[in-house]
Amino acid sequence: MLKVGIYDPYLDTLGGGERYCLTVAEILLKQGYQVDLFWSGDKTLLDKANNRFSLNLLGINILPDIFIFNKTSVFKKFSITSKYDLFFYLSDGSIPFLFSKNNLLHVQVPFNKRLTTANKILNLIKLTFFKNIVCNSQFTQKFVDKNLSTKTIVLYPPIDIDKFNAITSKGDIILSVGRFDNILNAKRQDVLISAFKTLFDHNHNLSWKLILAGGSLEKPENNSYLKHLKYISLKYPIEFIVNPDFDVLRNLYSQAKIYWHAAGFEVDEKLNPENTEHFGMAVVEAMASGSVPVIVSKGGLNEIISDKVDGFLWHDTKELVSKTQHLIGSPILLAKMSKSAIIKSAKFSKENFQNKLLSICSK
Repeated sequence: MLKVGIYDPYLDTLGGGERYCLTVAEILLKQGYQVDLFWSGDKTLLDKANNRFSLNLLGINILPDIFIFNKTSVFKKFSITSKYDLFFYLSDGSIPFLFSKNNLLHVQVPFNKRLTTANKILNLIKLTFFKNIVCNSQFTQKFVDKNLSTKTIVLYPPIDIDKFNAITSKGDIILSVGRFDNILNAKRQDVLISAFKTLFDHNHNLSWKLILAGGSLEKPENNSYLKHLKYISLKYPIEFIVNPDFDVLRNLYSQAKIYWHAAGFEVDEKLNPENTEHFGMAVVEAMASGSVPVIVSKGGLNEIISDKVDGFLWHDTKELVSKTQHLIGSPILLAKMSKSAIIKSAKFSKENFQNKLLSICSK
Protein backbone atom coordinates (compact mmCIF):
# COMPACT_ATOMS: atom_id res chain seq x y z
CA MET A 1 0.00 0.00 0.00
CA LEU A 2 1.30 3.44 -0.94
CA LYS A 3 1.76 5.85 1.95
CA VAL A 4 1.04 9.58 1.97
CA GLY A 5 1.84 12.04 4.73
CA ILE A 6 -0.15 15.28 5.03
CA TYR A 7 0.60 18.39 7.05
CA ASP A 8 -1.36 21.62 7.54
CA PRO A 9 -0.31 23.98 10.36
CA TYR A 10 -3.72 25.67 10.43
CA LEU A 11 -5.97 22.64 10.85
CA ASP A 12 -7.59 24.00 14.00
CA THR A 13 -9.09 26.92 12.03
CA LEU A 14 -10.97 24.62 9.62
CA GLY A 15 -11.01 27.27 6.92
CA GLY A 16 -10.87 27.01 3.14
CA GLY A 17 -7.24 25.91 3.10
CA GLU A 18 -8.06 23.12 5.53
CA ARG A 19 -10.91 21.91 3.36
CA TYR A 20 -8.47 21.93 0.43
CA CYS A 21 -5.95 19.88 2.39
CA LEU A 22 -8.46 17.41 3.82
CA THR A 23 -10.06 16.93 0.40
CA VAL A 24 -6.64 15.84 -0.83
CA ALA A 25 -6.65 13.32 2.04
CA GLU A 26 -10.15 12.09 1.15
CA ILE A 27 -9.26 11.63 -2.53
CA LEU A 28 -6.05 9.73 -1.79
CA LEU A 29 -7.87 7.51 0.72
CA LYS A 30 -10.27 6.53 -2.06
CA GLN A 31 -7.28 5.79 -4.30
CA GLY A 32 -6.07 3.21 -1.78
CA TYR A 33 -3.34 5.21 -0.06
CA GLN A 34 -2.52 4.90 3.61
CA VAL A 35 -3.06 8.49 4.74
CA ASP A 36 -1.22 9.84 7.79
CA LEU A 37 -2.08 13.30 9.10
CA PHE A 38 0.58 14.95 11.25
CA TRP A 39 -1.30 16.81 13.97
CA SER A 40 -0.89 17.17 17.73
CA GLY A 41 -3.91 19.35 18.44
CA ASP A 42 -7.59 18.59 19.05
CA LYS A 43 -8.16 14.88 18.46
CA THR A 44 -11.80 15.48 17.52
CA LEU A 45 -10.62 17.50 14.52
CA LEU A 46 -11.68 14.95 11.91
CA ASP A 47 -15.20 14.70 13.34
CA LYS A 48 -15.49 18.50 13.21
CA ALA A 49 -14.18 18.53 9.63
CA ASN A 50 -16.70 15.86 8.59
CA ASN A 51 -19.47 18.04 9.99
CA ARG A 52 -18.15 21.33 8.58
CA PHE A 53 -17.11 20.16 5.11
CA SER A 54 -19.12 16.99 4.47
CA LEU A 55 -15.98 14.95 3.79
CA ASN A 56 -15.48 11.22 4.35
CA LEU A 57 -12.23 11.02 6.31
CA LEU A 58 -12.74 7.60 7.84
CA GLY A 59 -9.43 5.73 7.85
CA ILE A 60 -7.02 8.64 8.29
CA ASN A 61 -4.30 8.07 10.88
CA ILE A 62 -3.37 11.00 13.13
CA LEU A 63 0.32 11.07 14.05
CA PRO A 64 2.29 13.49 16.27
CA ASP A 65 3.29 16.77 14.63
CA ILE A 66 6.97 16.55 13.68
CA PHE A 67 7.02 20.03 12.18
CA ILE A 68 6.63 22.01 15.40
CA PHE A 69 9.32 24.70 15.27
CA ASN A 70 12.68 23.50 16.61
CA LYS A 71 11.14 20.37 18.13
CA THR A 72 12.29 17.79 15.59
CA SER A 73 15.77 17.48 14.08
CA VAL A 74 16.35 17.25 10.34
CA PHE A 75 17.70 13.75 10.85
CA LYS A 76 14.50 12.60 12.56
CA LYS A 77 12.40 14.23 9.82
CA PHE A 78 14.48 12.35 7.29
CA SER A 79 13.92 9.09 9.15
CA ILE A 80 10.15 9.63 9.23
CA THR A 81 9.32 11.33 5.91
CA SER A 82 11.61 9.14 3.78
CA LYS A 83 9.24 6.23 4.41
CA TYR A 84 6.45 7.93 2.43
CA ASP A 85 5.68 7.60 -1.26
CA LEU A 86 4.07 11.05 -1.26
CA PHE A 87 4.07 13.98 1.14
CA PHE A 88 1.60 16.87 0.82
CA TYR A 89 2.68 19.91 2.83
CA LEU A 90 0.62 23.07 3.18
CA SER A 91 3.07 25.92 3.66
CA ASP A 92 2.75 28.62 6.30
CA GLY A 93 5.21 30.70 4.29
CA SER A 94 8.17 28.55 5.13
CA ILE A 95 9.65 25.62 3.23
CA PRO A 96 10.47 22.44 5.13
CA PHE A 97 13.01 19.71 4.52
CA LEU A 98 11.05 16.71 3.24
CA PHE A 99 12.47 13.42 2.02
CA SER A 100 9.63 11.31 0.63
CA LYS A 101 9.74 9.90 -2.89
CA ASN A 102 7.40 12.64 -4.12
CA ASN A 103 7.11 15.88 -2.13
CA LEU A 104 4.28 18.26 -3.01
CA LEU A 105 4.28 21.79 -1.59
CA HIS A 106 0.98 23.68 -1.50
CA VAL A 107 1.05 27.46 -1.11
CA GLN A 108 -2.33 29.08 -0.47
CA VAL A 109 -1.23 32.50 0.78
CA PRO A 110 0.48 35.00 -1.57
CA PHE A 111 3.13 36.08 0.91
CA ASN A 112 5.11 39.09 -0.27
CA LYS A 113 8.27 38.68 1.78
CA ARG A 114 11.66 40.22 1.29
CA LEU A 115 14.16 37.43 1.83
CA THR A 116 17.83 37.74 2.63
CA THR A 117 20.31 36.22 0.21
CA ALA A 118 21.01 33.46 2.72
CA ASN A 119 17.31 32.60 3.03
CA LYS A 120 16.92 32.57 -0.76
CA ILE A 121 19.81 30.12 -1.08
CA LEU A 122 18.41 27.91 1.70
CA ASN A 123 14.97 27.89 0.05
CA LEU A 124 16.49 26.89 -3.29
CA ILE A 125 18.20 23.97 -1.59
CA LYS A 126 14.97 22.86 0.10
CA LEU A 127 13.03 23.18 -3.15
CA THR A 128 15.29 20.63 -4.84
CA PHE A 129 13.45 18.03 -2.73
CA PHE A 130 10.05 19.00 -4.18
CA LYS A 131 8.75 17.66 -7.47
CA ASN A 132 5.87 20.12 -7.67
CA ILE A 133 4.60 23.32 -6.06
CA VAL A 134 0.88 24.04 -6.37
CA CYS A 135 -1.00 27.29 -5.73
CA ASN A 136 -4.70 27.83 -5.19
CA SER A 137 -5.03 30.65 -7.75
CA GLN A 138 -3.17 32.59 -10.40
CA PHE A 139 -3.10 35.49 -7.96
CA THR A 140 -1.18 33.45 -5.39
CA GLN A 141 1.00 31.96 -8.12
CA LYS A 142 2.15 35.40 -9.27
CA PHE A 143 3.73 36.17 -5.90
CA VAL A 144 5.05 32.68 -5.22
CA ASP A 145 6.84 32.44 -8.57
CA LYS A 146 8.47 35.81 -7.94
CA ASN A 147 9.49 35.23 -4.32
CA LEU A 148 10.72 31.65 -4.74
CA SER A 149 12.21 32.18 -8.21
CA THR A 150 10.47 29.06 -9.44
CA LYS A 151 7.55 27.83 -11.55
CA THR A 152 4.37 26.58 -9.92
CA ILE A 153 1.11 24.90 -10.93
CA VAL A 154 -2.35 26.32 -10.26
CA LEU A 155 -4.72 23.77 -8.74
CA TYR A 156 -7.96 25.57 -7.98
CA PRO A 157 -9.70 24.54 -4.74
CA PRO A 158 -12.26 21.71 -4.93
CA ILE A 159 -15.94 22.60 -4.81
CA ASP A 160 -18.31 19.65 -4.56
CA ILE A 161 -20.86 21.40 -6.76
CA ASP A 162 -23.17 18.36 -6.94
CA LYS A 163 -24.01 18.81 -3.24
CA PHE A 164 -25.54 22.26 -3.80
CA ASN A 165 -29.11 22.89 -4.90
CA ALA A 166 -30.09 25.60 -7.35
CA ILE A 167 -33.79 25.88 -6.56
CA THR A 168 -36.03 28.33 -8.41
CA SER A 169 -38.14 29.46 -5.44
CA LYS A 170 -35.47 31.52 -3.71
CA GLY A 171 -36.19 34.17 -1.11
CA ASP A 172 -35.32 37.86 -1.18
CA ILE A 173 -32.02 37.14 0.51
CA ILE A 174 -28.49 38.47 0.18
CA LEU A 175 -26.02 36.03 1.72
CA SER A 176 -22.38 36.36 2.72
CA VAL A 177 -20.30 33.52 4.16
CA GLY A 178 -17.04 34.06 6.03
CA ARG A 179 -15.59 33.56 9.47
CA PHE A 180 -16.17 36.15 12.17
CA ASP A 181 -12.49 36.19 13.13
CA ASN A 182 -10.07 38.74 11.71
CA ILE A 183 -7.36 36.21 10.89
CA LEU A 184 -5.17 37.30 7.97
CA ASN A 185 -7.77 38.25 5.33
CA ALA A 186 -10.68 39.78 7.24
CA LYS A 187 -14.02 39.12 5.58
CA ARG A 188 -15.16 42.74 6.16
CA GLN A 189 -18.74 42.03 7.18
CA ASP A 190 -18.75 45.57 8.59
CA VAL A 191 -18.52 46.91 5.04
CA LEU A 192 -21.39 44.69 3.91
CA ILE A 193 -23.56 45.77 6.83
CA SER A 194 -22.96 49.43 6.02
CA ALA A 195 -23.79 48.84 2.35
CA PHE A 196 -26.99 46.97 3.19
CA LYS A 197 -28.13 49.73 5.53
CA THR A 198 -27.65 52.23 2.72
CA LEU A 199 -29.56 49.97 0.32
CA PHE A 200 -32.38 49.55 2.83
CA ASP A 201 -32.60 53.25 3.74
CA HIS A 202 -32.89 54.21 0.08
CA ASN A 203 -35.65 51.65 -0.55
CA HIS A 204 -38.18 51.86 2.28
CA ASN A 205 -40.36 49.10 0.83
CA LEU A 206 -37.44 46.72 0.40
CA SER A 207 -38.43 43.16 1.34
CA TRP A 208 -34.88 41.84 1.24
CA LYS A 209 -32.70 40.79 4.16
CA LEU A 210 -28.98 40.18 4.63
CA ILE A 211 -27.75 36.93 6.19
CA LEU A 212 -24.17 36.71 7.46
CA ALA A 213 -22.97 33.16 8.11
CA GLY A 214 -19.60 31.94 9.28
CA GLY A 215 -17.45 30.33 11.91
CA SER A 216 -16.14 31.68 15.17
CA LEU A 217 -13.06 30.14 16.76
CA GLU A 218 -14.06 31.42 20.18
CA LYS A 219 -17.48 31.19 21.76
CA PRO A 220 -19.81 33.65 20.00
CA GLU A 221 -20.60 35.44 23.25
CA ASN A 222 -16.86 36.14 23.67
CA ASN A 223 -16.21 37.23 20.09
CA SER A 224 -15.88 41.03 20.29
CA TYR A 225 -15.90 41.50 16.50
CA LEU A 226 -19.11 39.47 16.16
CA LYS A 227 -20.73 41.46 18.98
CA HIS A 228 -19.74 44.70 17.22
CA LEU A 229 -21.28 43.50 13.96
CA LYS A 230 -24.52 42.62 15.70
CA TYR A 231 -24.62 46.01 17.40
CA ILE A 232 -24.25 47.99 14.16
CA SER A 233 -26.96 45.79 12.59
CA LEU A 234 -29.65 46.65 15.12
CA LYS A 235 -33.04 47.72 13.68
CA TYR A 236 -32.20 46.31 10.24
CA PRO A 237 -33.24 42.95 8.70
CA ILE A 238 -29.79 41.40 9.17
CA GLU A 239 -29.38 37.87 10.54
CA PHE A 240 -26.32 36.04 11.86
CA ILE A 241 -25.76 32.28 11.56
CA VAL A 242 -22.69 31.30 13.59
CA ASN A 243 -20.81 28.01 13.11
CA PRO A 244 -23.31 26.47 10.69
CA ASP A 245 -22.78 22.85 9.71
CA PHE A 246 -22.69 21.86 6.05
CA ASP A 247 -26.41 21.12 5.74
CA VAL A 248 -27.39 24.49 7.23
CA LEU A 249 -24.95 26.29 4.97
CA ARG A 250 -26.17 24.43 1.90
CA ASN A 251 -29.74 25.43 2.70
CA LEU A 252 -28.73 29.08 3.08
CA TYR A 253 -27.04 29.05 -0.31
CA SER A 254 -30.12 27.49 -1.92
CA GLN A 255 -32.37 30.25 -0.55
CA ALA A 256 -30.22 33.28 -1.46
CA LYS A 257 -30.66 35.14 -4.73
CA ILE A 258 -27.55 37.30 -4.34
CA TYR A 259 -24.18 36.61 -2.76
CA TRP A 260 -21.90 39.34 -1.36
CA HIS A 261 -18.17 39.16 -0.59
CA ALA A 262 -15.89 41.94 0.64
CA ALA A 263 -12.64 40.27 1.80
CA GLY A 264 -9.72 42.40 0.62
CA PHE A 265 -11.65 45.66 0.43
CA GLU A 266 -9.34 48.69 0.94
CA VAL A 267 -6.25 46.46 0.83
CA ASP A 268 -3.27 47.36 -1.37
CA GLU A 269 -2.88 43.95 -2.95
CA LYS A 270 0.56 44.74 -4.32
CA LEU A 271 1.93 45.47 -0.84
CA ASN A 272 -0.22 43.12 1.25
CA PRO A 273 -1.63 40.41 -1.04
CA GLU A 274 -2.01 38.07 1.94
CA ASN A 275 -4.82 40.30 3.25
CA THR A 276 -7.02 39.72 0.21
CA GLU A 277 -9.11 36.66 -0.65
CA HIS A 278 -6.63 34.27 -2.23
CA PHE A 279 -9.38 32.42 -4.08
CA GLY A 280 -12.93 32.39 -2.66
CA MET A 281 -14.45 28.93 -2.25
CA ALA A 282 -17.67 30.24 -0.71
CA VAL A 283 -18.29 32.34 -3.82
CA VAL A 284 -18.22 29.23 -6.02
CA GLU A 285 -20.53 27.36 -3.64
CA ALA A 286 -23.00 30.22 -3.91
CA MET A 287 -22.74 30.15 -7.71
CA ALA A 288 -23.35 26.39 -7.77
CA SER A 289 -26.51 27.13 -5.78
CA GLY A 290 -27.71 29.70 -8.30
CA SER A 291 -26.85 32.82 -6.30
CA VAL A 292 -25.49 35.72 -8.30
CA PRO A 293 -22.19 36.96 -6.81
CA VAL A 294 -21.53 40.67 -6.32
CA ILE A 295 -17.95 40.58 -5.09
CA VAL A 296 -15.09 42.97 -4.50
CA SER A 297 -12.53 43.13 -7.31
CA LYS A 298 -9.56 41.97 -5.27
CA GLY A 299 -7.15 39.04 -5.14
CA GLY A 300 -8.21 35.69 -6.52
CA LEU A 301 -11.89 36.69 -6.67
CA ASN A 302 -11.28 38.18 -10.10
CA GLU A 303 -10.57 34.69 -11.45
CA ILE A 304 -13.92 33.25 -10.40
CA ILE A 305 -16.47 35.31 -12.32
CA SER A 306 -16.70 37.08 -15.65
CA ASP A 307 -17.92 40.57 -14.77
CA LYS A 308 -21.46 41.33 -16.00
CA VAL A 309 -21.89 37.74 -17.26
CA ASP A 310 -22.15 35.46 -14.23
CA GLY A 311 -21.76 38.08 -11.52
CA PHE A 312 -20.61 41.63 -10.77
CA LEU A 313 -17.30 43.00 -9.52
CA TRP A 314 -17.22 46.17 -7.41
CA HIS A 315 -14.50 48.57 -6.26
CA ASP A 316 -16.29 50.70 -3.66
CA THR A 317 -19.43 50.43 -1.58
CA LYS A 318 -21.33 52.85 -3.81
CA GLU A 319 -20.78 50.45 -6.69
CA LEU A 320 -21.76 47.48 -4.52
CA VAL A 321 -25.06 49.13 -3.63
CA SER A 322 -25.84 50.28 -7.18
CA LYS A 323 -25.11 46.90 -8.80
CA THR A 324 -27.14 45.09 -6.18
CA GLN A 325 -30.00 47.54 -6.70
CA HIS A 326 -29.78 46.86 -10.44
CA LEU A 327 -30.13 43.09 -9.86
CA ILE A 328 -33.01 43.50 -7.42
CA GLY A 329 -34.86 45.70 -9.91
CA SER A 330 -34.19 43.38 -12.89
CA PRO A 331 -35.61 39.89 -12.22
CA ILE A 332 -34.94 38.78 -15.81
CA LEU A 333 -31.26 39.77 -15.56
CA LEU A 334 -31.01 38.12 -12.15
CA ALA A 335 -32.38 34.84 -13.52
CA LYS A 336 -30.08 34.96 -16.55
CA MET A 337 -26.98 35.59 -14.48
CA SER A 338 -28.02 32.88 -12.01
CA LYS A 339 -27.99 30.30 -14.81
CA SER A 340 -24.61 31.55 -16.02
CA ALA A 341 -23.21 31.34 -12.48
CA ILE A 342 -24.27 27.70 -12.16
CA ILE A 343 -22.55 26.85 -15.43
CA LYS A 344 -19.37 28.71 -14.46
CA SER A 345 -19.13 26.94 -11.10
CA ALA A 346 -18.44 23.63 -12.87
CA LYS A 347 -14.96 24.89 -13.75
CA PHE A 348 -14.02 24.50 -10.08
CA SER A 349 -15.64 21.11 -9.49
CA LYS A 350 -14.24 18.49 -7.14
CA GLU A 351 -14.01 16.12 -10.10
CA ASN A 352 -11.72 18.51 -12.00
CA PHE A 353 -9.65 18.99 -8.85
CA GLN A 354 -9.29 15.23 -8.38
CA ASN A 355 -8.23 14.60 -11.98
CA LYS A 356 -5.56 17.29 -11.90
CA LEU A 357 -4.35 16.32 -8.42
CA LEU A 358 -3.86 12.69 -9.41
CA SER A 359 -2.07 13.78 -12.57
CA ILE A 360 0.30 15.93 -10.53
CA CYS A 361 0.91 13.17 -7.97
CA SER A 362 1.81 10.68 -10.71
CA LYS A 363 4.51 12.89 -12.21
